[in-house]
Amino acid sequence: MPTTSWDLRLHALTAFREAEGREPSTRSVVPGEHRLALWLDEQRKAARSGRLAILRQDRLREAGVLAAGDDGAAPRTGTAWLRVASLAEFLEEEGRLPSLASPTSAGEKRLALWMHAQLSGRGAETEPLRALRSILDAVAVGGLSHTV
Repeated sequence: MPTTSWDLRLHALTAFREAEGREPSTRSVVPGEHRLALWLDEQRKAARSGRLAILRQDRLREAGVLAAGDDGAAPRTGTAWLRVASLAEFLEEEGRLPSLASPTSAGEKRLALWMHAQLSGRGAETEPLRALRSILDAVAVGGLSHTV
């Protein structure tokens, strides 16, 4: 039995989904459906921003209304993540890391400079930096050439 207003909303949401076979719409003219849709949107936003308790995230996942990307994990967007992806692509295509000493293109040199700057220890420990280190660890284990 629901005990809090949050529990009541979740119960109403799951009942709506069972009865209608869909999620409530924010465009609905039915007041109850519209409010339920707004509540669900707010829960998803709170989960993405890390403001929603893990227990509530789990309950929303169990109800089937919270996707994996809505779990508060930082999205992999921005320049640093693009550079990490570019480095992984370069490594896959060339079979080596970008060279700072003898690059074959301006893009390779920029990528090598970025990688060197990240590893120099001047910046804060970030997820993209951890991903970069993971790639370099894989290179070290795999025995690919490391020419920076």
